[in-house]
Amino acid sequence: MTRAQRIGAFAVIAGSVWVLGMLGWLPLSETVQGEVWPALPLLVLVLLGAYAFINIGYNLLVFRECPEAYYELMQEVQEAKDDLRAKNVDIA
Repeated sequence: MTRAQRIGAFAVIAGSVWVLGMLGWLPLSETVQGEVWPALPLLVLVLLGAYAFINIGYNLLVFRECPEAYYELMQEVQEAKDDLRAKNVDIA
C-alpha cells in the first residue's frame, strides 16, 4: 500500500466518522455535536497549515550549503547567458 493510498484511506475513514457524528449516529453530547463537531474540518485544515509552516521553517533552518551545486548552477547560468547573447537577445 502506497503512502497516498494510506492517506486516502485515513481521510475516507475520518470523513465517514465525521459524517456519522453530524448525522447524530455517534453518542456525542449536545454541546459537542452542535458546536465542536461542525468545526473539526476547519481545525484540521488550520493544524495542517501550521504543520506545513513549521516543517518548511525547520527545513530552511537546517538546510545544508552545497558549494558544488552553487558553482554548477552559476556555470549553467553563464552558459545560458552566452547562448542568449549568441542569439542576439539583450540581457540586462
